[in-house]
Formats: sequence, structure tokens, C-alpha cells
Amino acid sequence: MTNTNEITSPIESISIRDIGNLSIVELILLQKLLRHGRPVIRHVLFNEVSQFLISEQSKVVDSINSKNLPAGVQKFQQFLKSEKKFSSSSFYYSLDNLEGKGLVKFNRDKNSKVESVEATKYTEILNSTILKHIIKFGILIPEQDKFLTEIIKEAIKLIEEKKFGTLLYIWLRDFIKVEFMNTFSTITENLFILSREETFEKAAKFGLNNIQHTALFNDTIREPDNFFDAVIIPYHFRDKSLPGMTKQQILKEAFRIIKSNGVVIIHGFVPIPNIDHGILNIFVKWVKEIYKGLVFYTEEEFKKELLSAGANNAETFLFKGHLFGVGRK
Repeated sequence: MTNTNEITSPIESISIRDIGNLSIVELILLQKLLRHGRPVIRHVLFNEVSQFLISEQSKVVDSINSKNLPAGVQKFQQFLKSEKKFSSSSFYYSLDNLEGKGLVKFNRDKNSKVESVEATKYTEILNSTILKHIIKFGILIPEQDKFLTEIIKEAIKLIEEKKFGTLLYIWLRDFIKVEFMNTFSTITENLFILSREETFEKAAKFGLNNIQHTALFNDTIREPDNFFDAVIIPYHFRDKSLPGMTKQQILKEAFRIIKSNGVVIIHGFVPIPNIDHGILNIFVKWVKEIYKGLVFYTEEEFKKELLSAGANNAETFLFKGHLFGVGRK
């Protein structure tokens, strides 16, 4: 089993590229091996994996109703119904492949014959990291992206502003989401973005039209005092900042460059709640580890951030764990 003092397993430690040559069956094999928690005879493991695959295929076949399928999916239907053979030879080949990667250990007798197989300290790291990647990139991020633009629109409505003359979006990460920029373009006549220059140049290749890029000079945003009607800042990143400036310094700069009665909107998340549930506990634990690079705020903390940066007044509102702070100059 994994010794947390010996090996750390951040989400970034193993990428999809690192495991791209592992098959689905090999991943299932590793999961079954982990469940044993001790050495197991190879034939026993083969039977377990084989029975699992047969049972899962039976569920798929039983659930398929040809009458309810839309036109054009007959080939995929046949693929699902087709027999998937899992031979002992392919099983032993997979074991050899995993052993060569240090993901399983062979226990041999004095004649070097394999008596049993067991997981290594890296097996659980691989298994957990794959699941975290699936949770993050397959579930969490798509759901956030799906609703975030609508949430931002609701934030604009709540401050009773239909459109801004000039809007600055400050982006502290390495990848700009073009769909966000398109949303902001609908609520301003002049959209500016402050980000690393190389980040903006990459995004511009994907169609950032009519968007101006601003920059920092001597830890100061290029534009003069009282220039923008609004500034929007994602404020939940722990370590991300523009060169030479922390996000608190950037927030103070935002209040310098907005006009009188202009608004600064910061976006973050409230803390992930603890749940005492036999099934959900591990999921919540993984989500917290996935997002350990974020800073979570309470509503009161968000207000203090805005007021200490220069807001005359500040208010917050929540939507499904998203926290917005609105500060006026």
C-alpha cells in the first residue's frame, strides 16, 4: 500500500500521456488486485477479471432496446452486442506488461516460477490519479464551464448594469477560455484583458476578435486612474499571479483604474463542506485534493478583501458554491 510519507501523489504527478499505453482491461486488473490487499494466485485474478467483463457486457446488452435507438447507431449497437473475448494469454501478457512497469510484483519460488502476484506501492497511486483525472476533467471542469458564463451574466444583472463602456478582465492562469471572452464581449463596448503576453497570444489564435491586451509596467496596470467602468477577476487561485504582483496588489490596482462608482467583481468558491457519508467521503476527499491549489473564502472574507483594496462598499452573493464579491469605488 502507498506510504504517504514516502510518495506524494498530486493530480499533476501522472498525466494521461503517461498511462496512454495501458488498456482498460489492465486498469480493471489493477483495481481487482488492489482489492485483495495481499498476494493472489494469477488464475484466481484471471477468473475475477473475466467474470467482471462478462457481467458488465450482459448489463449493456440487456439495456439495449433496438426500438428506442435513433437512426444511424446500428454499428455502435452491434459493437456493444458483439462478443468481447478475454483469453488467458492476453491476461498473462497484460500482467507481464504491468510487471515491467513496476505496477505489479511477481512472487517466485526457488525455481523462479511465479507463485502469486500483488500490487506495488505505485499501483494505488496510478489508480487514484486516474480517477481524479476523470473526476476533474470529465465531471467537475465541464460542469463549471457549462454554468460559469451564465453565472457571470447573473452577477452583472444583480449589480443592475446592462452594459459597460469599458471592461477589464484579469486572468491569472495559463489558458484563456475563449467562450468566456465571447460572453464578456456581449456586456461591454470595449473589452480589455490583462494576462501574461504569451497566454494572450495563444488564445488570439483561436479567435479573440476586438479584444485589447493590456500590460503591467513597474507593477502598475498600464491604464490611467478612472479608466474602466468594471474589472472582473477570478480570485480563487492560490499561487497564480502576474509577474511581480500578488493578487491582492492586483485587486488594489483594479480600484485605482475604475471610474467613480465603477465596480470590481471577484469570483471564487466557498469552502467545500465536510460530509459524513460512507460513499461520498472519499469523493469529497478527492475533490479537496484536486482543488488544493485554490483558496476558498467565506462571504465575510470576500467583503474584507474588497474593502481593504479600496472599495467604498462591498456585497457578496452565492450560487451553487460560487462566491461573487462586488465592490464599488
